[in-house]
Amino acid sequence: MLGSSRSTYINQHKFKDLKVYNLSVSSMYVEEYMEYIEYAKKRNGEPFKYIFLGLDFFAANQFRAKITNEQAEFYINQANSYLYRLKTLASFDTLDLSVPVLKSSLQDKPTFVDHRYYNRKNVAYPFPVTDELRKMRIETIVVEFFKKDEPYKYDPNIKKILNEIIKANPDTKFIVYTTPVTASRLMIQLENEDYKLGFTKWLRDLVETFGEVHHYMRINEGTLQLENFSDSHHFIPSFGNKIVNEIWNERGKEPELGVVLSKKNIDREIMKLESDIREHKDIAYSFLKPLYTELPLYRASFKNDSRPLTINSSDWTSQLDPLKMLGAKGTFNIVKENDALLITPFQAGKASALQIGYDLSELSQGEKAEVLTFIVSIKGKTASPGAVQLFIQDQVDGNWERAAYNTLPDEQHYRSFKVTKKIRPGTEKILIGIRWTNITHQQEWLKIQKGEIY
Repeated sequence: MLGSSRSTYINQHKFKDLKVYNLSVSSMYVEEYMEYIEYAKKRNGEPFKYIFLGLDFFAANQFRAKITNEQAEFYINQANSYLYRLKTLASFDTLDLSVPVLKSSLQDKPTFVDHRYYNRKNVAYPFPVTDELRKMRIETIVVEFFKKDEPYKYDPNIKKILNEIIKANPDTKFIVYTTPVTASRLMIQLENEDYKLGFTKWLRDLVETFGEVHHYMRINEGTLQLENFSDSHHFIPSFGNKIVNEIWNERGKEPELGVVLSKKNIDREIMKLESDIREHKDIAYSFLKPLYTELPLYRASFKNDSRPLTINSSDWTSQLDPLKMLGAKGTFNIVKENDALLITPFQAGKASALQIGYDLSELSQGEKAEVLTFIVSIKGKTASPGAVQLFIQDQVDGNWERAAYNTLPDEQHYRSFKVTKKIRPGTEKILIGIRWTNITHQQEWLKIQKGEIY
């Protein structure tokens, strides 16, 4: 079995009536598969009857990170070098690494934190994660994806490389699967038209190359459940066991999590994905909301608000309900429109900025809270991702500390975003709000539907 770090979490011992060795490693790309397969064949003494390939969408991007100088050839030569095992074991580096491993063995649980750890049977396990850490990791990937603005262009060489691998192994049956990611990550990526086109082309090329592909990078009950992942794209071993059952142990049965793609059904599955995205689109952002069993300390909503509101930002300095202007560079128009507050720049420029929100002491609520959360439902058109930022900041002994979250407004749909901060003891002042910067065009706008403080 070959694949990236995602495939390391598939337990090679879960395959029934078949001996499998999982040779997956972090960030393994398709162009490295051939060398590892040839090396494994030499060690095995004969060709393999089956080879399982885990294929990742990110690894088919022409703009993906380049392979370092330490390519497959480097590791193979190192493994074949004279007295390699002895030199590896008898080194200071190994001694340093052995100390935390020894502690972990004595306590029968990991005492250090890394991506994963292995037992002596080549079975990988993720380090335990709390629900909070998992959500933080997924929130981070949402922001980073847009923040980096990484382009996507499908690499047609992928198909060529895979065909060369098949040709070099005529007596081997390849069983291919696409690696699952959280539905949130998949939907966010495929909102980008370049990613969507690349994804479709990637799947079609895989089907054309292998005939059948076990497809798991899709929206279903498995990928919608965050508990099946340790972050946005690494599934946990129990999910990997289900993949093993579907691609091998119970092959021939109707799969529950995956789908076997072929020329007969690929068009239907691509259409289904588009339908699933429309159905579940809000879920990609719903995990940013808190549990609504809590009552907010303060809620601002514009629904059923009949008060007229059309003012200039220079006059918006004392109004508390629904929001107060905390500071501005430039001039803005504020208009109550239907169930939202519409903000537009009167004149735009690189120095234009607006900060709105609350001084918590003026609300007379929550000053003694240990943790505060601010949730805002917004949409808009901004110059760049992250231009609209949520923040909570507290002041102790005259020094401010801020927690911030870069939002990603959509022009068509409202999305809820949140920021959370642990309030320091002895806090003198707390500001909570929205900061909009880098306003370069008058065509930009921001709509705020509601805001809540927990």
